[in-house]
Amino acid sequence: MFKGYADFMTAKEAMEALGIGKNLMYRLLNDGEIKAVRVGGKVWRISRKSLAEYARTWTN
Repeated sequence: MFKGYADFMTAKEAMEALGIGKNLMYRLLNDGEIKAVRVGGKVWRISRKSLAEYARTWTN
């Protein structure tokens, strides 16, 4: 799943991969529903594995 993407992606790339909007993406990140880290206190980095885990729970 998400094989065409890098191991770590930005919030924008993750939004495109999931097909969701900006508001939902940042809500999921801030609520911890998608596991991610903040680099430099600002920029989100989301692993492809975390995105796949979220997608599996979302589709089941």
